[in-house]
Amino acid sequence: MKLSPKQVNALRHYVKKFDSYLKSNSFSNDLSDREQRVSFYHEELPDKIEDISEIELEEIISNLWASRMWGNKQYLVQKIINENGLGSIKYEIKRLLDTSIPASERYYRALNKINGLGPASITEMLTYIQPEECGIWNRKARDALKILGIEHVNPDKYRLSANEYAIFNQLMLEILNELKNAGISTDYAMDLIFVDFFLFVVSQGLPTVIYNGPIFDHDEIRDLTENIGVMLGFETDTEVNVAHGARVDVVWRTRIGNLGMVTYVFEVHKSGSIDSLLLNLQKAKSNPTVQKVIAISDEAQLKKIEKECEGLPEGFKRDLTFWQVKHVQEVAEKLQSSMEIINSLDLIRGTF
Repeated sequence: MKLSPKQVNALRHYVKKFDSYLKSNSFSNDLSDREQRVSFYHEELPDKIEDISEIELEEIISNLWASRMWGNKQYLVQKIINENGLGSIKYEIKRLLDTSIPASERYYRALNKINGLGPASITEMLTYIQPEECGIWNRKARDALKILGIEHVNPDKYRLSANEYAIFNQLMLEILNELKNAGISTDYAMDLIFVDFFLFVVSQGLPTVIYNGPIFDHDEIRDLTENIGVMLGFETDTEVNVAHGARVDVVWRTRIGNLGMVTYVFEVHKSGSIDSLLLNLQKAKSNPTVQKVIAISDEAQLKKIEKECEGLPEGFKRDLTFWQVKHVQEVAEKLQSSMEIINSLDLIRGTF
């Protein structure tokens, strides 16, 4: 798989900026962090996975880069353990460590077997296990691919298939070759974590929110909505039944003193029947704890949804709110940046 001359030129446009990063203290810190994580996955985790405790599993998950946006990491980890069971998670991590199985197969199985760990987390773990073969599929990498015009794998996609992840890894190897051809060199391992550093540098040239009308991934926006709720201190769930016949994408819950539980319901609408969406939200509103129901979509779709609300009960319309996808993305990004600043204070020490 070869990059086109145009893509190579776009890549080389960022070489000087990347070379400056390689000479910075930031790279030294990032490199030290990388070496520590790779060492853990190679030298410690294989020997202790059979007897790994809940506390050690918390340390593994909470110290992923993909978890840095979560302020309450203990809540995140406990939620994952509760949803999957400690035994199941240990089994899937053992399978991720088994390099006799193609990386794309391990990625896709773990993505579908471990509830609560998304593609960024799973691919990050695989990168520590096989840094010479596996890349990290996260938002920054996707942004960078857009900037470079590399779309062998759709950068708007949140969850890659097994085959798409295999293609992405081939692309990362090709980018690594082009970096070497451009004269980039270090005294350290030039692997796909090194390429991830490069993609992060490239991604800084694009505005935080990348949005082109109705092009968005339903599952990504669902998960971002859940993450926002957690960062705001709510208890959250995805894909839940909140009332008879009402299964919704996301709920935020909190208990307010003697008033009891308060619930907010979110439905992400990309396509399909607007009537079905509104019926589902009306059923959800029949739950007495539900205070608001929120429809999430692009601006054009939300206008259609609002128009279809004509004639519906006034009480329901009063409790229905609209949230644009681009604003969900913007809020998530800004909250993540805020949490990263707070986490840099190192108020709670991790093992990595």
